[in-house]
Amino acid sequence: MLEDTEWLSDFAFFTDLFCHMNNLSVKMQGKNQFIDDIWAHLKAFKLKLNLFAGQLAKNDLSHFSRLNSIPSVNEEKLKNYEDGLKKLHFEFERRLQDFNSIQTELDIFTMPFNVNCEAVKSDLQLELIEFQSNNHLTSNLNIRKF
Repeated sequence: MLEDTEWLSDFAFFTDLFCHMNNLSVKMQGKNQFIDDIWAHLKAFKLKLNLFAGQLAKNDLSHFSRLNSIPSVNEEKLKNYEDGLKKLHFEFERRLQDFNSIQTELDIFTMPFNVNCEAVKSDLQLELIEFQSNNHLTSNLNIRKF
């Protein structure tokens, strides 16, 4: 079994992929995790999946160290891995599409000064305008950014 390079490359690929997925899981655990933090981790992971697929298409295994240690991974295998990553990305998109629909609501709490008041529900528009127009709040925000 250890001499079967196809099996070894599959094992190495999935080990690398599960390490990336485990890193995502660890980031989303623990106290003080707000929904916007979790959503940011998920968005970053989706971008990483696209990056990984693009790199595999170019035979770049820099984020797959175990797979990179296999002497000769054939092109067909890399294409299969690339396709698998694209499918995984699609599943993340499909299963998390509800988050996209509430992005503006999340932004109200995380970046209220950057939200277009016309994009929020009418019962929040006036309060958001008052909030964004408050010089004390904006100056405190600018001080913290500095």
